[in-house]
Amino acid sequence: MILLLRHAFLMLVLMGVAGASDQGDALLEMVKSRDRAIQDIVRSETGGDTAEERAALKAIVGELFDFETFSRESLGRDWTARTEEDRADFVAVNRQLIEKNYADPALYTKAEKIDYTGVEVDSTQAIVKTVVYYRRESSTIDYKLHLVDGKWLIYDMVIDELSVARSNRSQFRREIRRSSFAGLMDKLKKKLSEDTSD
Repeated sequence: MILLLRHAFLMLVLMGVAGASDQGDALLEMVKSRDRAIQDIVRSETGGDTAEERAALKAIVGELFDFETFSRESLGRDWTARTEEDRADFVAVNRQLIEKNYADPALYTKAEKIDYTGVEVDSTQAIVKTVVYYRRESSTIDYKLHLVDGKWLIYDMVIDELSVARSNRSQFRREIRRSSFAGLMDKLKKKLSEDTSD
């Protein structure tokens, strides 16, 4: 999960939009506006590395991502077997992992070029398609969004035709079958603890 999300997050933070109820052009304009806000942080004199700037990046993540839907999609059919307490704990840990990993300003300076190759909007669903160019390679990253209380929020990413939520689902299901849901949670919390101590 973390490797795929690290790869995608070079663009993920650019996708938080509020509105865009008309067409793809409006959605893209809001995407670019978010990009400018991120660049203001990471290109400051301190390089986005102060506690306040990292907190600002973390806040942006919290505003653009539908953590519950992403968590539900990542857990798949195992979600229905969980208690409300289990679900809340799972969502909270996923959120902390994502926010922790992407408060690092260095993640936003790796892409050399980003092309917006298409936007599809259908009522309450949207896909923003991009190609991200790095020094020696490129990747396609499609962002799947839906409207939640009037805001477009990301609930999945498809990186080089591989869904992050689906990849997570496969990994999580194996861990649950091998161990248990509690074992999966222990593993995720251990990862969070390791990230926090870095």
